[in-house]
Order: sequence, then structure tokens, then C-alpha cells
Amino acid sequence: MVTPHPTENGAIRRGRTVSNITCCAELKIPSDTIYLRPVRAFIRELAENSGFHHKKAIDIEIAVDEIFSNAIEHGSAGFGSQVAICCFTSDEIMEVIITDSGRGQNSEGKWIDSWSDTAIKEEFHPETERGHGLLLAHNLTDEMNIETNSTGGVDVHLVIYKGGR
Repeated sequence: MVTPHPTENGAIRRGRTVSNITCCAELKIPSDTIYLRPVRAFIRELAENSGFHHKKAIDIEIAVDEIFSNAIEHGSAGFGSQVAICCFTSDEIMEVIITDSGRGQNSEGKWIDSWSDTAIKEEFHPETERGHGLLLAHNLTDEMNIETNSTGGVDVHLVIYKGGR
């Protein structure tokens, strides 16, 4: 059953009601690239232990890695900042929410605009080395939603269905 979930800023995101949550894990990680590898390993292991096929677990790992990397590079104020990763799994889905604190100066509107489906597709340039992460995460997950949060950063919701959407 798909139900709308109201968010803190009043936006509505689509998602499944998770009534049979089997796992809920939250990590608060310093905003530093040295934590990319352990985060990838944790996400992949959690997905596999939750019943996702190995290939799908790797897709989830890559998608989370791309969003986590962006949160570190673009959504953190620097030394002392943290990125939160909250994971929910059930018999049907895995939802990962990556939350950054923002950089201040009311920059969250810029990120919401640049992370929209249209902007992702319009800004994609295959010949460049950078800038493919959002499109990659978008294509590796069944749902990807971005919302502002109360700290001036963004929350990125990734939803993956075990049977596909």
C-alpha cells in the first residue's frame, strides 16, 4: 500500500507504509571521506542480511555511496559536521535516509533545484568525469526523493523494493 508521508517542511513524499520493520539502524558519521568504505560495507551487509540478492545489494551500496559522498562534499559545514544515515528494512523494502546539515546561507533551495529529476537529466554530460552520482543513485533505486530539513541541509530518501517496483 503506497501512502503519502508528510515531512517537516510540508512536502509530501511517496512511500510504502512499513508495518513489518525488521531492522532499523541509524548511524551518525563525521563528514569525512575516510568513512566511505565502512559505510559501503555496512549498507551492503545490511541489504544482503535483509534478503536482497547480492547484485541488488551492490546497487544499494553504490547509490548510498554516491549520496553520502555528496553529503560530505556539498552538504556539510566542515570540521565537526556529521551525516546521518538511517536504514529501515522489511520483508518488502529497504529505505535509506541520508541527512546532512547544510552549509548555511540558505543553500538548501539550490540543492533541491539541482537534485530534481529534470535537473539531473538535463545536467548529465557523459563526457565529464564528475556529476554522475545523482543520476546513478536515481537509476539504481526505485524511488529517490530529496527534501530540505530543519538544519538547512537535505534529507535524501532512497527506497528499494526487493521485487522491483
